[in-house]
Formats: sequence, C-alpha cells, structure tokens
Amino acid sequence: MHPYDHARSSARRFGGQWQVYYPCHAWFDATKSIQCRYTHRALRHHLEGVEVAVAVFGPAIQNSDGAKIDLRQVGLQHLDEDCGLIPQARDWLIDLDGPDWLPEEVPGSAELAAASARRFGGEPGHYRALHDWFLATQSWCIGAEHLLFRHHSFGIFEAETRFGPALDIGSERRVPTRVVAERHVQTVLGRVPAAVDALRRIKGARWMLQATSPQKLGLD
Repeated sequence: MHPYDHARSSARRFGGQWQVYYPCHAWFDATKSIQCRYTHRALRHHLEGVEVAVAVFGPAIQNSDGAKIDLRQVGLQHLDEDCGLIPQARDWLIDLDGPDWLPEEVPGSAELAAASARRFGGEPGHYRALHDWFLATQSWCIGAEHLLFRHHSFGIFEAETRFGPALDIGSERRVPTRVVAERHVQTVLGRVPAAVDALRRIKGARWMLQATSPQKLGLD
C-alpha cells in the first residue's frame, strides 16, 4: 500500500489530516528505492524499525486537531497493514541464505572508533556514536546476520542522514560522515555490498506480502 494510503488510514484512525502522517509512512517505505520487491521491507518493517522511527521522528506526532499521537502506534499500524502481523527483525532472517562474506568475529565499536581516530584525526569519542549505530542491530537477532540490516550502501546513506554530512572532530575540523561510514562497513565486512545483495537472500513467506488495500480499508 502506498504511503499516501497509509497516511489516510492514520488520519481516519487517529484524527487530523493525512499530510501530518505521510512523512512517517514514507520513511517506512523508502527502502523500496533499493528493490521494487516486498523483501525491501526487511530493513524497516519490524518492531525494531518502529523504534528507529521514534528516534527519527520523535515519540509523538501532533496532528492538525492539536492531539499528540503516539508515533509507535502509527508505526504498528503501517506494519499491520503491510504484513498482517507485527514482525520482529529476526523474523525476516528465518532460513536466510547467508552470504559467505559475513565475518566470524565483529570488532567492537570502541575498537572501530579508535581506528577511525587514527585514520581521520580527532578522538575516538568523535566517532563512537556512528559505530555504535551501525552495530546496534546486534540486539535484533543472534549471529552475524544482524549486519545485513545496516552494513551496506543504503546503510551508509542512512548514517549520513542520521549524523549529518560531516562529523565534527574538534578544532573546527570535520570529516565526511559517508567516508567514515564506508570505512566502517569495509572494515567489518571486507567489502561494501549493495543492500540488494542482502535482500535477495531472504526466503519469502506469505506474511511478507500480505499488504491490505485502500479498498479493504474503506478508503476508496
């Protein structure tokens, strides 16, 4: 279902005008720019993705009626309308055809931040949040497969959106966020894969494409 229709559904459910809800729903569906296949949803259509949306948009949306709407409820609505259930990130990886380039050991964010400081200047603390963000997905599932959620070209651009175009490393010096992010992925994986390299390995399940329609929701 298109973000416009999700937004109209939100307006009917929570009140106000659909335009207020549209940015959130467009964010969930932005991964379709990577691959025009339902598996694109693996990157954001899960409970963990809802929490990321809260970090991006804040805990609540104020609609045009002046009411504050819980952002989590808007995200859960999107997942339910697209999947027919509320999956966790690990559910997308069931029977995954794991790539042979996933590492057996992953360096910690402290080690990676120290390496960034040596390479680009500044102190490890200037880089720690970026490396923490990339590795935060390790709480999403067991095993190195969690790297497939952010360690790719799309994740690099996500990092740039999250942390801005450049990282401040002190003394009025800056380093491009994308350069540091690319180095992170290269260090961890030994390469910078395209996101589609991960998405194409997902084994399809019926729930992954159980999207409802505007007609079923009575919107048209």
